[in-house]
Amino acid sequence: MIRSLGGWATSPCAVVGASVSQEGSSFASQRADESNGNLVIPALKISTGTSGVPLIVEDLFHLPLGSHCISFHTSREEASDRAVSFLEGAPEGQPAAYWVTDPALALYYNERLATRGASQVGCVQVMDHEQVKAVDGKLRPADEVLEFVGRHPGGVTGGADTISAYWGPENVAGHLEYEAWFEGQPRDDSRFLCPYDLRTVPVESAPRILRELGRHHSHAALSDSEEPAVRLLQLFVFGSPREMPRELQETLAWASSEGLVWIGAPHEEIRLSPSGERVVREWSRVTTIDW
Repeated sequence: MIRSLGGWATSPCAVVGASVSQEGSSFASQRADESNGNLVIPALKISTGTSGVPLIVEDLFHLPLGSHCISFHTSREEASDRAVSFLEGAPEGQPAAYWVTDPALALYYNERLATRGASQVGCVQVMDHEQVKAVDGKLRPADEVLEFVGRHPGGVTGGADTISAYWGPENVAGHLEYEAWFEGQPRDDSRFLCPYDLRTVPVESAPRILRELGRHHSHAALSDSEEPAVRLLQLFVFGSPREMPRELQETLAWASSEGLVWIGAPHEEIRLSPSGERVVREWSRVTTIDW
């Protein structure tokens, strides 16, 4: 169920469940394709780095059309900063929606938007389940997401921060398959954001998971945390020294000098050393989700 918070102006926010205008008439075909796992959204023409390597974006306000961006955070404040910048950057008049897991978070995010005088106040809505559902044994977008995209064939700005609350070692493979599928969908006139709380990444497989997430997104917004485990883990979004962006070269040098990673040839993917594994494991034991 989606609950839109009242009391704010909703334009250009698109509240799911509103009457479908003629502009959204193509949604009928969207729903007809649902059983086949097809998400029909307007052709991908964006510039990425080498194959499977996302471009770093410093400010999500500037995330371009055609993007499928992953962002990482370790606190409510960092998560909301990213969401607010992303929503504020929507092209003028473009429908926007952003889903979170509970009313307190939606209120907090919308208050942050209001403080900045953003026209997207009210775009943050509550989804009391995950943003994906099972379709023929695979994870595909939930009905609310399909409806929102289907009602606006001219393009949308959309994001959902729910996966971190639902995934774990038992279902992470399905979520990675979903991200790979979504990356292959056309989205020329849209912007999509996939936020992940690094504190919820299954620690035993974190390097592999982060590398797979990096492969299946066009852009990446990294956490600003100075926590050693966070700095270390985010290197694996890119994988090898050759693919490491300049923004992370200093971090890679630090990790190498501290003996936290093993580095082979420039094209070979880095690996956590036993010391690096201990850093990540110890951080995972003490970190908590405070919201």
